[in-house]
Amino acid sequence: MVLLVSSGQRYLPLLIQQTDSPHALYLGVLLGSEPALEALSGYARESANPYWLEIVAEAGDAGAYYILALNEGNEARHIALLNQSAAGGYAKAQYELALLTDSALKRIELLTRAAHQQYLPATISLYQWYLHQGQVEKALPWLEQAASQDADSALILARQQWQKGQYTQARQGFNQASRLGSPEATEYVSLIENYWPAEQGSGWGPETVITTGRRCAMHIQPVVTSLENMRQLMSLAEEFHDDKRLSDLPVCLLRPIWLSDNQLNCDANWQGNRRLGCDAAKLAELPLDDELSHILVLAPQGKANVHNGIMYLDLTDSYSVFVHELAHFAGFVDEYPLSSELAGQMCHPNLQPPNLIYTLSEEELAQKVDKWRQANVDWELAKSRTCNNHPLQAYKASSRLTFMEYHDQAYIPPVYLALWKQRLNRKHYLLPAHINIAQALEQQGKFEQAKYWWKKRDAFYGMLPLSVDSNLNGSAAAPD
Repeated sequence: MVLLVSSGQRYLPLLIQQTDSPHALYLGVLLGSEPALEALSGYARESANPYWLEIVAEAGDAGAYYILALNEGNEARHIALLNQSAAGGYAKAQYELALLTDSALKRIELLTRAAHQQYLPATISLYQWYLHQGQVEKALPWLEQAASQDADSALILARQQWQKGQYTQARQGFNQASRLGSPEATEYVSLIENYWPAEQGSGWGPETVITTGRRCAMHIQPVVTSLENMRQLMSLAEEFHDDKRLSDLPVCLLRPIWLSDNQLNCDANWQGNRRLGCDAAKLAELPLDDELSHILVLAPQGKANVHNGIMYLDLTDSYSVFVHELAHFAGFVDEYPLSSELAGQMCHPNLQPPNLIYTLSEEELAQKVDKWRQANVDWELAKSRTCNNHPLQAYKASSRLTFMEYHDQAYIPPVYLALWKQRLNRKHYLLPAHINIAQALEQQGKFEQAKYWWKKRDAFYGMLPLSVDSNLNGSAAAPD
């Protein structure tokens, strides 16, 4: 026997070279040759021969058990072969068993073993499991491992880093995800390069409008409070630029100011009103464009609304919501039933919103519809549900559902567009954001700073020349 083994060892290199002879290779396997086992495994896999797959599996090739499992129609036998493969350390089998088990502990154990072998699907599943369980710290090492190979993982990691204020690492992560093929990451890279204040992190002074080709009567200053909101703004701006319905409106979006998260102390339940709001006094600290008339604040969460000259939108708000709220800037009133409290404020016979008239009797209609007649555009009198919770009856200038009743209705009556444009060119109808800032400063006892913003308001209305206060030229930041 010793002589036989010795003879086999002598001719082992010749045996291994016979890759088309499984029997010769098997002899090398019996002699303990790893190269022979590797060569025989290759033959067995290429030929998909069950006999030789079982031979090399029993000899230590755990991957062969996995191939046998894939070709096994009997479920119990399939699972048994997967278990044999996983027990032998084969990562793919460990991963698939993890997906099949109902035991969370067993799943984590199998995924961890596979992830330690750099098996990417297992690594991704492992960090996703931890994230789903809210165990962010446990997820992080695996997320970082996956991010070096997987574009989606690199993007997730970069977004997390950005939220934590780790801007340098995040920028590197977005670039990595972009290189790995993520179009979304490429978009983030472009946004950061063009709009993010790389060093100061407090805001980028506006330079140009982002909606070009318009004559501006209303200049809206976007203030963005998160990376995702910045992406949202670019989408809104693009749709606004391409919206043929609104192309004649003299409204422009200025270059945005992008702030670090919650720098404005925004709250989804601002002052208990169940609406999104922010500390308007903090806006006075920003490098606001001197041309602004209104402000658009985009924050992560809260109900959309307009308060005087500030519009608030959150991440869930679509372009149709933006258009609806934009009309509120020009005094348009909702055409769905207002609450009793809000109807008490809005349903007043002396109020004249562009899209509605209010009456106690139909006899008053003839004189109140003059504003629609004078628009020289077709219109049609119809009841509105606005004041359903109030004694007054509201009427609108269209029998169809409009964008002021349901924001996702694309229809804007021609008479509404005519009145909208008319309002924008008559500043006394508008409430600029200077009012919001001045009032917020007064509420905080900052009366000298508030005076500055009241003067800005007066200058907007043409009641005060800009030369009256030298601070009205140049930076719009209020003095301390």
